[in-house]
Amino acid sequence: MPELAFVMSPRQNWFFREMVDAIRFELGAQGITSSLYEEFPEPTPNRIFVLVPPHEYVRLEGEEALPGPELLARTVFICAEQPGTIHFDEDVELGRGAGAVFDINPRSVELFRAAGIAARHFGLGYTEHWDRLDPGRDRDIDVLFMGAASPRRLRYLNSFGSTLARWNCHLQISDNSAPNVGQSSTFAAEQKWDLLSRAKVLINIHQGTAPYFEWLRAVDALHCGALFVSEHSTHFTPLVEGSHVFFGDAGSLGYITDTLLRDERQLEEVRLRAHAFLRDSMPLAASVAELVGAARNLLGRPIPPGVSRGRRNSVTLDPAPPSPTPASDDSTILRAGLKDTRLDLLAMRRQLGRIEAILASPRLQSPPLVERVAHSEGWKARREPTVTVITALYNHRDLIGEALDSLVAGAFTDYEVVIVDDGSSDGSGDAVREWMARHEDIPLQLLCHPVNRGLGAARNTAIDFARGRYCFVLDADNVLYPRCLEALVLMLDREPQTTFAYPILEVFGMIDAYVAAGGNPLVSYLGWDPKRLREGNYIDALSLIRTDALRRLGGYATDRRLFGWEDFDLWCRIAESGGMGLLVPQILARYRASASSMRTLTDLYGADGMAAVAERNPKLMAGILS
Repeated sequence: MPELAFVMSPRQNWFFREMVDAIRFELGAQGITSSLYEEFPEPTPNRIFVLVPPHEYVRLEGEEALPGPELLARTVFICAEQPGTIHFDEDVELGRGAGAVFDINPRSVELFRAAGIAARHFGLGYTEHWDRLDPGRDRDIDVLFMGAASPRRLRYLNSFGSTLARWNCHLQISDNSAPNVGQSSTFAAEQKWDLLSRAKVLINIHQGTAPYFEWLRAVDALHCGALFVSEHSTHFTPLVEGSHVFFGDAGSLGYITDTLLRDERQLEEVRLRAHAFLRDSMPLAASVAELVGAARNLLGRPIPPGVSRGRRNSVTLDPAPPSPTPASDDSTILRAGLKDTRLDLLAMRRQLGRIEAILASPRLQSPPLVERVAHSEGWKARREPTVTVITALYNHRDLIGEALDSLVAGAFTDYEVVIVDDGSSDGSGDAVREWMARHEDIPLQLLCHPVNRGLGAARNTAIDFARGRYCFVLDADNVLYPRCLEALVLMLDREPQTTFAYPILEVFGMIDAYVAAGGNPLVSYLGWDPKRLREGNYIDALSLIRTDALRRLGGYATDRRLFGWEDFDLWCRIAESGGMGLLVPQILARYRASASSMRTLTDLYGADGMAAVAERNPKLMAGILS
């Protein structure tokens, strides 16, 4: 009987390690000995090696980690990469020297054979090792998505925003810039099984345009009783469309999911039927038996004395901290000078505004820093709200009403609103008063900076007047979905050690221009990770923050070097002080992409901004400027 020696780098993707664990579980059930190594062990007459998948092991450990051709001929490859990718092509080239090659997708098997490699299908299926079905468990996640971020996936998830916002969702969007070796802020490892066991529907979007059926993701879902709803795919038999899985055009997946969720009884019938079919008709044990048969056929391959077992390279995957200071070429100097000039003009306009206010006063007095303009009847009645919604308002007369309308349309009502008109010149404050006159029951206080002082100062004024234990930062040009505030409050109530909570935002408006300029169709979709802040900001201002923490940290920055970086600086100071943020992984708000976005000036030259952040957060940013 062969002993199957699985060889895996300790830095390989978690889902491949899970697949090996399941295969080894079934091997044990069939009385076959298996073992797991980080490099090729000493060969023995009954030892057959297995690589899952070969290209990843070579990428991580180097080509020299492969053994000589004699041992490679005693090695079985189990591949799981999508055709048309560089990873699949690498598996094909490596497979020419393997003793046997398997792939989990029939289409890939066809292409291996077309390349002259006698590959066989390793069908994924039912194993007790993965079975997590609990018919009595409460499924509190209506829609689950788990997948690496890609422009295509983010764009389609963006298009589902209004539909998904109606349901309780969990969008686990991972970063695949390096292998995901375990649980992280973006990747669900052990947690995956809990999420799938709580989910009613797992929605699947292909990374690219090829109709490749993601077998591992589908089998995971069916093991847990989650319905698999995917973009159109091929080679998914023996599963039956409409009976075990559902397919549709990428753009229609939100509608299909919404329709399925509205018929709870039918949904449960399909979920249970799909699990039963997997269990009764698709045993993983059958594929494992074929693997054992292939291993037996390789036992007669000779083992010459002194044959090379390969040598691991173990190249580090941790990239060096990115340098925020670009090279000092002419364009860099020009951008730096242009940003300074524009900020100088902004400061000059503010100074002129102060002078004009002094000249217009009866006794040539300096204007107050802040004035109370108006408050509603509801504001006087609401003394201790849970949430203070703070809005810094500057020249958004046409948009502020839409933001406030979306707030009052929500399910959560225990809030007050504090708006600071930061010296607007377009009548933004008048628009707020007009809205207030139509909504006297909404607790709202309007403050005014007679002279523009900037975003950080305006938010800090709102914080000074806040009475809620939480502050919710709502920019005047953003829009909320009805469940937004309720979900964020619930999260902070449940997690007392968390400093702030933030949702995923769907970009709308000038989205094509925004994406073309380097933005993503979704904003704030990655989980909290202080190390990621060393690379730049990835969390939008729209968030729910503990008021006492905001005040303890001194509010938002007013340093001109941090113009447009006020949010980033706050997240860094929270991390520096030992606080933490928490992603609520649902699309709960909308980020308006427009020509007036502050990104234009913010992105003009960022070295001075990063330098200021590093000065204010020396522990978090240690070494970032070296």
